[in-house]
Amino acid sequence: MDSLYSVKMRSSKQNRHISGSESILKGEFIAQNCESVIERAMNHPKGKADEIHITVSAIEPSKIAYLKALSVTTAQTGDKAEGRQKIVEILKTLGLKNAEAILEKLSDAADMRGAMLLDINTLKRLESDTKRGVRLTLMDAQEGEPNDKSKKNHFKEALVLATKAVNAPNIVAEICISDDPDYVTGYVASKELGYIRITTLKDLGDDKGGRILLYNGDKSHVNECINYLQSKPVLVTDIPTLGSAKKEKWVEFEESLEAKKADNLFREIPQMQSAQSAHVKY
Repeated sequence: MDSLYSVKMRSSKQNRHISGSESILKGEFIAQNCESVIERAMNHPKGKADEIHITVSAIEPSKIAYLKALSVTTAQTGDKAEGRQKIVEILKTLGLKNAEAILEKLSDAADMRGAMLLDINTLKRLESDTKRGVRLTLMDAQEGEPNDKSKKNHFKEALVLATKAVNAPNIVAEICISDDPDYVTGYVASKELGYIRITTLKDLGDDKGGRILLYNGDKSHVNECINYLQSKPVLVTDIPTLGSAKKEKWVEFEESLEAKKADNLFREIPQMQSAQSAHVKY
């Protein structure tokens, strides 16, 4: 098997994060990729970067995990209030009883370079560096030829990240709002419901975003989760086109759950009462 390389780009302006990019590709495409991600950093809606870091490192092909992309559905929302209410509804569909309190934590994730790792039972943050958060890296779509990354493909890159995120140990869901000022769509992702795009989660021009990873498990396994998110190389297969996403499919799922509840065939996600009470595996 041909050698593969991780190419990471991070850019900033006056010490504020501007943009980033993750690629896993063959060596012959490294130069092309670097050129395109530099162009992205220099022409970003949040401003032209004054500092760009590119890191290239070899990856042992046998260490790469191949994951099928999450199924994609779209929830149309008219404004950010409706969009955020949709987040609450989806979290409740997943069996999370404190959905509103979880959503309130999203504002604390603004301007972080990484994601907040949140215990769904205590609502305490589990990442050691609360300014940086947990940085999801080493992931890409599996492609024969690398795509042009001079401009961000929000849907494709987010789907890749979400697919890796919800396959991490003890992660039950991810919530994300982009920090790009010209992109107002966000999502909730989980293994159960897939990747649910929510079309409006903020006002146009707002450069505040955030990402929360929802953790349900023993605290002794937090490092295992973080190591996977930051160190496990993942290639995502079967990326759908955006136009193939169905609208409100999660509602059908919710109706199915209600039917199962009526027949006593449904069990909610067990939320742990304490770190010692149980170890939930997914």
